[in-house]
Amino acid sequence: MSSGSEPLSGNAVFSAPWVSRLAAAGILFAALMAIYSVLVSPLAAAYGQINGAIAQSSGLLARYQRVTAQYPDLKGLLDRVNANYTASGVYLPGDTDALAAARLQEIVNSKVETNGAQVRSVQILPAREDGDFRRVGVRIQLSATIAAVARILYAFEAGDTFLFVDNLEISNRKRRQRTGEQVDPELLVRLDLTGYVRPEAAK
Repeated sequence: MSSGSEPLSGNAVFSAPWVSRLAAAGILFAALMAIYSVLVSPLAAAYGQINGAIAQSSGLLARYQRVTAQYPDLKGLLDRVNANYTASGVYLPGDTDALAAARLQEIVNSKVETNGAQVRSVQILPAREDGDFRRVGVRIQLSATIAAVARILYAFEAGDTFLFVDNLEISNRKRRQRTGEQVDPELLVRLDLTGYVRPEAAK
């Protein structure tokens, strides 16, 4: 005789409704994770990078705005500094390059002769732009002893007017001397001497 109820088979257990719902939920969860990894996660990373770039750009913009706001004060300070330099005589005076070069020749003659040397020739060099300024120069040839050369170079670079020595060449000139006589040899000196003129002051 059979009993009033029969035992459930294995297939019946796995076909119960709650098992089907659980399997469907698992499939849905896997699908959502796949969509997240393929679409949502890259978009979220890109969004984060964009936000970082925006924040960095905003910081740079604020910094540039602060610098721009300071420009009038800095420009006024620079103008005052340039005016003080002009008044102190560090620039070559003159409304033209020719006048500035003439003043430079006066400086050369004065400092060379004062220090016991002789100017043999002076050639004016073409003026040229050098940043915000104009550079005026002369090419000098002079004869002097080694002690006089040292004094002249010091006088050029230690004066109120900013002067710069370039292309310095020194050669020995033979000089007769008596037997036993100690003579400081006379040297032939070639050099370029340059100074600066305010750009709006020379043409």
